[in-house]
Formats: sequence, structure tokens, C-alpha cells
Amino acid sequence: MNRKLILALCLFALPALAAHAADAPAPAAAATAAAASPAAKPASAKTTTRAAAMPRPGPAGRLFETIRKRGTLLVGTSWNIPWAMRDPQGQWQGFEIDVARQLAADLGVDLTVVGVRFTEFTDALEAGRIDIVVAGYSITPQRALVVDFSNPYADSQMELVVRSDLAAQDVNRADVKIGVRAGTTSEAAAQAKLPNAKIVAFPSARQLYAAAKAGEIDGALAYTPRTTMAIAESQGKLAVATGVGGLPHTVEAFAVRKGEQGLLNYLNAWIAYWTADGWIAERHRYWFDSLDWTPRFAPSPGNAPATK
Repeated sequence: MNRKLILALCLFALPALAAHAADAPAPAAAATAAAASPAAKPASAKTTTRAAAMPRPGPAGRLFETIRKRGTLLVGTSWNIPWAMRDPQGQWQGFEIDVARQLAADLGVDLTVVGVRFTEFTDALEAGRIDIVVAGYSITPQRALVVDFSNPYADSQMELVVRSDLAAQDVNRADVKIGVRAGTTSEAAAQAKLPNAKIVAFPSARQLYAAAKAGEIDGALAYTPRTTMAIAESQGKLAVATGVGGLPHTVEAFAVRKGEQGLLNYLNAWIAYWTADGWIAERHRYWFDSLDWTPRFAPSPGNAPATK
């Protein structure tokens, strides 16, 4: 990502996104989402957002049939630029939301997006509050003990950003505080790669980057391109740590509760189809490599934040 792209992204996207950065669920009243971003294969599923309700879990092993009969796919996600975030009208948008919309459309059902904290996905699946996790959710052996993953459909690179004066130093020491998002692969990576540093876990990405910006921590381990954006908006205070190598490259997939093989079979077929078609790669480029989406998040008289 070049300097012009970074600066434009920060100027146009970050102020508006910050206003809608909370990980808390959307207001309970369902609202029709704004039109999906331009896509090679536009999804037509009706989309709503709502607070996490407590429906009865469907029969074990029959979730695929339950979703089709119910006529709604309950997708759990969590705020993280540009995977999933709220636009000025309070509607969920982002790479994972495009994926969820297309998935629901192909299933022939409506889409309901449920805001869930990253550490609560497993509980939400077990309780039946959501049918599936679509949130840039990395495959790990530990998570695979409690959820079933589909085949991967995206990938990400981890990066450590630190105070500029620490960029070329050894940061694996007791006097250095490194922030991470609780319950994520970056938390596990920080503990493994920086065992001597003090690891500080934050419940949300918003709190993590606010702490880095305020100087409450010395750095943050997270994923690009959000780390790139954090550096750009720091006015020279943050930089990439050059002394830490071998940071993880992860793959992301859908996650469902254990034993839902029928749903997994469909998800794997869906991934294979849209991967071969090129649509998933096109959506990834749109959200991660372009500025095309930023005007929809820029505050303006005709694009004012929704009131709650």
C-alpha cells in the first residue's frame, strides 16, 4: 500500500469508522441494510442487523435444514476494519459482510448480522444465537477442538507496530508493553514470539488502537492493513518493528458448531465455486487494496451518522 493510498484511507475512512467502532451489537430493531458494495455477482439477500437474541438451537446435525426452513441465516461477526464495520447509517459493511450476503443469497434465505465479541463466538454458536461465524476467523488447532471449520477462503498477515524509537530495538523485554485483541490469534502469537514483553489484551480493536495512539502501550500486534492505517494516522509516532521475524500468516474460514456436516459440505462447495469464479479474490482486492469503498464512510451532510 503506497503513501498516497494510506493517507487517503485515513482521511476518508477513519473518522467516520471510529464513530461506529463499538463491538457492541446493533440496536435491537432490525433495519434494512444499505445497498451492498459493487460486486461481480451482486447478492440479493435481504439483510438485517440486530442484537444477539436467544433462539432455540436447532436439532444437532440438522442446522443446514433448519436455516433453509427458517428462511434466515444468523451470521456472527465482530468489528474490525476492513473485515466488518458499520457505515454512517449503522449498517454492517466490509469484506466479510459481502461474503455473508452472497452466502445467504445463494442459500435462498435472508441475512441477519449479529454483533458478537471475538471471545464469545464459541458460546454464541453453542447457544444457537448464531449459525455461523463470518469474521476473519483464523483456523487454529485450539479453535478446531470446539468448532468445525470450513475450507479456508481468505488469508492475512500479522504485523507488529511499535513506538518509532523502538522500531529497530529488541522489544522482547519486560519494560515493553505490547497490546493485542483478546481471544485472537495475535494474542497467542504475542505470547509465543514475545515471551519477555508484557502482553496487554484489549476486548476490542477500537480500544487496542486507542491505547496505542495515546501511548498507553508501546506497540500492537495485529493484522495488515489495519496496522498500516494505524501507522499512517499516528503522525510518525508508530512504525513497523524490524527486529521481530516469523510473524504468522493465517488463513480464515467459516466456523460452525460441532457436528453440522451437512452445512459444512455446502460451505465447502460454496467456497470452491466462488474461488474458482474469482469473486472472493475480487472482493478481497476491493476491501484491502483499493479506496473505492471509502466515500461511503466519509462524513457529509448527505451521509450523516445514524442516531441511536
